[in-house]
Amino acid sequence: MEIELREFEWYLRDLFFRANANNSQKFIDSFKKEDIVYTLLKNYLRYRNYEYEKISNLLNTVLTDLHSKSVLMFDKEIDNIKLYSRFDRKQCKKCYYINYLSKNEDIQCSRCSSVEMQEFPPRKR
Repeated sequence: MEIELREFEWYLRDLFFRANANNSQKFIDSFKKEDIVYTLLKNYLRYRNYEYEKISNLLNTVLTDLHSKSVLMFDKEIDNIKLYSRFDRKQCKKCYYINYLSKNEDIQCSRCSSVEMQEFPPRKR
């Protein structure tokens, strides 16, 4: 179950990153839980055959964890999730894992805990 949650968190972070990567002018910081579930079901091949309930349960668990890490907050009045900041995509120089990190988090690999990170994709000089 732990592997499934870590993998789900990666896809969720990817979703948040892509929502803002496609919209560079305006920071999208508010997401409805229901919309997140439907987006994962529709756009991510990994979750196409999952039941709504299963994704919803995974989402609740991962959102609670991200909230404890100060990555997001809950707006209970309108059942929204609000991000504190955009996500940056970094690649670990040690294990090459792609990480999506909030500005509020330490810059370290979520797979191997290395702090040797680089922009992904690397910027051309």
